[in-house]
Amino acid sequence: MNTALRSKGSIFLQSFIGGLCKLAHMKRALASLILASLLMTTLPLNAAADETDDIPTNAAATGAHDSLVAALTHADLVETLQGNGPFTVFAPTDAAFAAAGIDLADFDTDEENATLSDILLYHVYSGSVAAADVTDGLTVAMVNGDDATFAVAADGTVSVGGATVTTADVQASNGIIHVIDAVLTPPADAPTLDIPATAQSTGVHTALVAALTQANLVGALQADGPFTVFAPTDEAFTAAGIDLSTFDTPEENATLADILTYHVYSGAVPASAVTDGLAVNMLNGDKATFAVSTDGVVSVGGATVTTADVQTTNGIIHVIDKVLLPPPGDICYNVVSHTIVAGASNIECNSYMYVENYTMGGQTITGCYNTVTHAVSEVSAAICGAYMWTPAVSIAMTAGATTIHASLVAALQTADLVATLSGTDEYTVFAPTDAAFAAAGIDLDAFDTPEEIAALADILLYHVVAGTTLSTDLAEGETTVSAANGDDLLIHVTGSSVTVGTEMANVTLADVPASNGVIHVIDKVLTPPVSLPDCDVTVGIAPSGLKFSPATVNINVGDTVCWQWTDSSMAHNVRQVDGDQSSTYEANGVTSGDAATTVDFRHTFDVDSTTFYYACEPHLASNMFGKVIVGDGGVVETIVPVDDSNDDDDEESVPGFLAVFSTIALVGAAFVASRRNE
Repeated sequence: MNTALRSKGSIFLQSFIGGLCKLAHMKRALASLILASLLMTTLPLNAAADETDDIPTNAAATGAHDSLVAALTHADLVETLQGNGPFTVFAPTDAAFAAAGIDLADFDTDEENATLSDILLYHVYSGSVAAADVTDGLTVAMVNGDDATFAVAADGTVSVGGATVTTADVQASNGIIHVIDAVLTPPADAPTLDIPATAQSTGVHTALVAALTQANLVGALQADGPFTVFAPTDEAFTAAGIDLSTFDTPEENATLADILTYHVYSGAVPASAVTDGLAVNMLNGDKATFAVSTDGVVSVGGATVTTADVQTTNGIIHVIDKVLLPPPGDICYNVVSHTIVAGASNIECNSYMYVENYTMGGQTITGCYNTVTHAVSEVSAAICGAYMWTPAVSIAMTAGATTIHASLVAALQTADLVATLSGTDEYTVFAPTDAAFAAAGIDLDAFDTPEEIAALADILLYHVVAGTTLSTDLAEGETTVSAANGDDLLIHVTGSSVTVGTEMANVTLADVPASNGVIHVIDKVLTPPVSLPDCDVTVGIAPSGLKFSPATVNINVGDTVCWQWTDSSMAHNVRQVDGDQSSTYEANGVTSGDAATTVDFRHTFDVDSTTFYYACEPHLASNMFGKVIVGDGGVVETIVPVDDSNDDDDEESVPGFLAVFSTIALVGAAFVASRRNE
């Protein structure tokens, strides 16, 4: 009998079955007899089925079931299947036994033979069931006591437990044989242990259980779940070089917990449900990607599943041969919009989904919905699906991707500082927002000379501190650090509030990671303190408190005079007046400001030959004046010209000269008179 003949017989059989269904008045027994006779034409060429022989005899005669017959003999079940029955036997071929890797030599103990018997009896149903009687989803109890579920495809193909019936309804004297292409595996007994207890009982997961204990995760994996755990063996832990004794700080144990929860999926997923390329979020929030080879071997992150579907009371364990390491990541980056979600966690980053007309809380939503934060943004589906947890990039690139630091990035470019903040040196940057730059009135177009650009760089570097300082590293109270421009920067921590600089700029978002440091977002632009010049002359307060000491100083042009006093008994200040001991203040004159008991006021005199007059406002009535003479102080000798055109006018105009002349005349007259008397 050739293949074409068998094919034609099958086609004819299908047509004939349809006819039988229409002839309802015919007796079922007669129809079954004719159907069985026709099906005999579909048996393999070397099958010599004889409905007068029992099931084992028919199986032995096919030439394709030697392994099955040998197994029945090994398990001492031949006589059982020679009984009256009737039985329905799903008979795996020799090829199916070979694919299942069943070696009868391995079954050499009573327990192992009992296991073999359990497998074989899972292929036997007590009763005679023809293929035509099988319905899709039918579940029956096999002879070993376990349930088997059937499926019927649209073309009528019958399968059971994943094995396909390749030849149906082979009649025997005590039942029916259906030839199948795979060995059926009985379902495991209902588990009695949870995931940690099951792992403990395997004998090859001691390191895993110890790690779960150290990371305080045993209780979490004893919860209802269900969970799917990819469990590395002790050898896998050794190969990974994981030494639990090195995890002795809260931060290190948090890292260990992150590694372990990367092996856990929330939900029960059997190996058969895994598809090639499947990517899911593990319990730690990171994505894990699966692969399924052509021969059905499942792997995850490069680790192979060596034993699948170990059932527990709260989930499934898949044994793997490597420890999985979470992918490196620090920021939530969108590969389409090239922006980051500053401050987003790993779980938040992996929780974006685009919805259309989605009803939630009485509202209908269309847009990009985050299932963790419940925020909705109006972006395209492409952008919504493009968020991913990735390694951080440089400070300059991170600032450019936040969408709120365009002004800062532009300022860095103007000041030629982008390369500085893109290198390998680590920095902490207090980053003013665009709104902060606008409030400060900074116009980058105004910085167009080398001196102005240097001033801009000084401002920007006042926002930068060397090294990486997280918010958790800051101590309560005030801390002074050295900014990158050389000035001191004050950081004030009160509870969860952090302010920076004398402007008291608020840190509105802390710890935005970068590959070379960290960014703290602030709401104001910081202004570096003004550098004070050195003192060439110092003026203080006299013990009386009513005089400057010294009250008069002589300096050279370019010198700096410092008025300094600390905790004086009275408040004093310096205010410019319009002349020596004048009580009239110069408009817009030089001043130290309001009077104070502690003052450090410095002024550099850069105009030669001048005199600076000043007073103390609170003690003006006490004649508390002072002066600073620069160079010669501006004193010039005045020469009055003589007008010879009118002697009378000169004399009148110069009364002192006439008086002197008259005196001389009187002295001379007196001298003459005295001589006459003699």
